Amino acid sequence: MSKELTVNGLDQDGRRISSKDFEALVQQAFKKSSTLNLKTYGQHNVGGRLKNDGSPITVTINGPCGQRLGCMGMPGTKITCNGPASDDVGYLNIGAEIIVKGDATNGVCNAMAEGRVYLGGSIGARGLTMTKWNPEYQRPELWILGSTGDSFAEFNCGGIGVVCGIEAKNPGNILGYRPCVGMVGGWIYYRGRIDDSYSRNNVKAVLPDDEQWQWLMERMPNYLEEIGRPELLDTLSKREEWSMLVAIPPQERALIFSGPMPMSEFKKKIWDPGFGGGDPIRDLAPGLDRSPIGIIETGDLRRKKPFWANRDKAAPCAYYCPVHIPTVDRLRLLRDGKEAEAYQMLMEYTPLPASVCGSVCPNLCMQNCSRQMVDEKIDVQMLGRAARAAEPPRAAKSLNKKVAIIGGGPGGMNAAWQLAKAGVEAHIFEKGDILGGKLAQVIPWERLPKAIWDSEIDRFLSVANIKVNFGVNMTREKFAELKNEYDHVIVAVGTHQPRTIPFPGHEQVIPALDFLKAAKSDNPPEIGRQVVIIGAGNVGCDVACEAYRIGAEEVTLVDIQKPLAFGKEKTAAEALGATFKWPVQTKEVTDKGLIDAAGHLIPAQTVIISIGDVPALKFLPDSVEVITVGGAGWIKCDPTGLTSDDKISAVGDVERPGLATNALGAGKNTADALVARFKGEDFTPFTKEVISQCDLTHAHYIPEAAADKPEQEAERCLSCGTCRDCHLCETICPTQAISRENLPDDSYRYVSDDDKCIACGFCADTCPCGIWVLQPF
Repeated sequence: MSKELTVNGLDQDGRRISSKDFEALVQQAFKKSSTLNLKTYGQHNVGGRLKNDGSPITVTINGPCGQRLGCMGMPGTKITCNGPASDDVGYLNIGAEIIVKGDATNGVCNAMAEGRVYLGGSIGARGLTMTKWNPEYQRPELWILGSTGDSFAEFNCGGIGVVCGIEAKNPGNILGYRPCVGMVGGWIYYRGRIDDSYSRNNVKAVLPDDEQWQWLMERMPNYLEEIGRPELLDTLSKREEWSMLVAIPPQERALIFSGPMPMSEFKKKIWDPGFGGGDPIRDLAPGLDRSPIGIIETGDLRRKKPFWANRDKAAPCAYYCPVHIPTVDRLRLLRDGKEAEAYQMLMEYTPLPASVCGSVCPNLCMQNCSRQMVDEKIDVQMLGRAARAAEPPRAAKSLNKKVAIIGGGPGGMNAAWQLAKAGVEAHIFEKGDILGGKLAQVIPWERLPKAIWDSEIDRFLSVANIKVNFGVNMTREKFAELKNEYDHVIVAVGTHQPRTIPFPGHEQVIPALDFLKAAKSDNPPEIGRQVVIIGAGNVGCDVACEAYRIGAEEVTLVDIQKPLAFGKEKTAAEALGATFKWPVQTKEVTDKGLIDAAGHLIPAQTVIISIGDVPALKFLPDSVEVITVGGAGWIKCDPTGLTSDDKISAVGDVERPGLATNALGAGKNTADALVARFKGEDFTPFTKEVISQCDLTHAHYIPEAAADKPEQEAERCLSCGTCRDCHLCETICPTQAISRENLPDDSYRYVSDDDKCIACGFCADTCPCGIWVLQPF
């Protein structure tokens, strides 16, 4: 490979070089080297037209890329764009391999004759259109990680498309509207959902046969390697998830479609024998208005009509939160100056907003926050901590029911909380002497402030319908007694039995759970200067932080695979000096430390194992079905947490391991189902779909810094899926068809007058919250 030359898209004064002049500079550099690094600033026609007689050329592009990337690319040319690209990637490509590590817009592979285009994202409209294929050469290929826009593969004449459906822009229809119109050759592999708008006159839907599947799997590893996503190979290797659209050959198409039946033939063969003659058009619809339809119409002549879909879909924050807390409603109340109501609403969902939402939760809600499309996500931790002093909800009228809850961790606590406010007596039976399970027992106080925790426990214990019994060792006999005495029993004991590995010296190893409990006690253990932790997940990182706190100077986390630790836990451990080593397989533990499979010693005075915990369920009756997975037993439940015993439910880690918020969500779900059952009502779980980002209009929002007060932060919320009453739809409607109506319950709605609406779609295009949608008439 020749020495790499760099071509800069800015001149010496920092001004952008025109596309024409930049291409001239690239051609000059190409005469000296076949390895080019192009620093682009929106220049067009980059990377193509490098005449090489088939010799290898490597072009790397860093920076904003303009239109027609790789236009007329030659065989032997490899172009890698380290980011997204604009229109017409691979236009008229005749052999180059083009890699875009991001999205591309419209016209990808338009009129391409040979070569490959690899996309690490999604594309816009009219991709793979008007491709050409000469049987003397290889077919052109377009590989897409996500989804396509409308009119995909239009007039495709032999190209191959692969659409993987990963992180798709439109997961409900990954091939867009009306794909494959006029397609006469080639085929499309796709994975995911599509609608029924594809052209059945041109393509047929099939499953890949053995030869087609082999073709896909032989090329998939290289594609994923080129776009930097090799970890997806297993996900994309499931044959049952793939389908194909294959061009119908002309001979076959002639057999299945010969055009509409002429009216004279219809009259002779069908109308006259069946209806005794007459005029088919006149007699089928005697009152039908046959006047020409105008270009712009209202009423029933519209193809679509707008619908105000307020709250029909969930905001990402509510959808991804395991408790489904409607953060958009909380922020709306704060915007309206109703601070007390905002925190009261939050207390309806969880007893631990400041401790969990505000401190220890990784906040799945905000990892998916739509505000990130504008600037920074909403600070939900600040909002959670602000609820520290909120009053508990008032209990409803007593239902004369009582429920026993085995375990006082987050799942059991929220089950009790929800039952109590609904008028059900909730009696918690806890083995230890404190509430909170692992939250209180093992999470360092640096991550979960003790003052916040204590205040929320005090609030929890102040609720009249909640009774807590500490120091209860659960046995089969005790469980049977509770089952007879109470209307229902909820098992929420969590996972407190550490997993171990029986290697030589395992007796000297301390389970992470035992260590964390001891480290957080009034008498922390002596651990020496060097500590090794087997298992480099987030719990292992908590162990490392606690080890440093009580005296360790050197902490090493080892794992047999790439460490799974992430987020604030990993950051905290690394900040204290912890190191990660992998792959490391433990052969033996001695007084000197850990010896790996290669015989190397990692010195340590203390070795701690952190490979997870499992439930201890010996107290359960035989009527409860337990599934054995990985040598451990987990309780089998239905979606409401109900077990095989109609009087016993289970929540939290005893069903499946998860976050504290997963346990809180399971506790609420099961409690709500029980309350409905006690009342003789149907239980309605959370079933809303998440609103799509493409339904929101982010352009209305100006980037700004995150606020430091909840009421200011509330102003930054995009209110996804819930109307902000901004009147934009009413203002922008060109025919004044939209109006706002006040309803008797002091709420409101926006309506569209069918006699004025022309279905222009301006309302849907401008709505910041994704409320207005156009639906087929």
